[in-house]
Amino acid sequence: MLLSEAETKLNSIDKNQAPIPSTNKGGRGQWVEKQLGMELSSKLNDFDDGELKVFKESEPIAVTMLLHCFDEVFDRSISFSESKVGKKLKNVLFVKFAKKTGKFVDSLVTNSESHRELYYKLSQDYNDVCEEIRKRYDNNEQHEHIIEKKGQPPIHTGNYYNLSTISGRNGYLQIRSKANKSKKTGKYKPLCYNGREVYQCAMAFYLRNQFAREIF
Repeated sequence: MLLSEAETKLNSIDKNQAPIPSTNKGGRGQWVEKQLGMELSSKLNDFDDGELKVFKESEPIAVTMLLHCFDEVFDRSISFSESKVGKKLKNVLFVKFAKKTGKFVDSLVTNSESHRELYYKLSQDYNDVCEEIRKRYDNNEQHEHIIEKKGQPPIHTGNYYNLSTISGRNGYLQIRSKANKSKKTGKYKPLCYNGREVYQCAMAFYLRNQFAREIF
């Protein structure tokens, strides 16, 4: 399915029938995919020529897991446009829902041609994040894992890792934790690269809130 075909279908359905997520945060996205007639696939992108991102306003948008990108991050010869992150963000159909009511707000398509400045800034952020990851790993830098919750003082865990939340200069793209604790052990599975534990749990590339605010 082409992204343009999905956009036409999206305009014909009642998005306000989408379920409000509870424990399954991806339920609304799965509902949209079903309405569009999308099939489950192991391909990098949702469409033949692009990606679908369904999100709730004021929340970051997950792009892809960092673990799958490590080899590209450490290979300086692979440019942003050639990377998994760059390919996922080259042509995107964004579907936004309200934070409080859960109702559909708006949809928008961005791509590397119609939004060249935006794509360029994403490439800057990606390169910044990759450079910081390489620097921390190569120097075996240790950064304390600090738990920060809105309205509460930060909690210093005393645990140190190479990685932590890292953002690019434009405030569009970052890496941050994306993981659930094991139901069996009650613990996170550490994120490792070349046998070294670099963070306490899985991480992913995310589009930050600022990105969505600016494009809509």
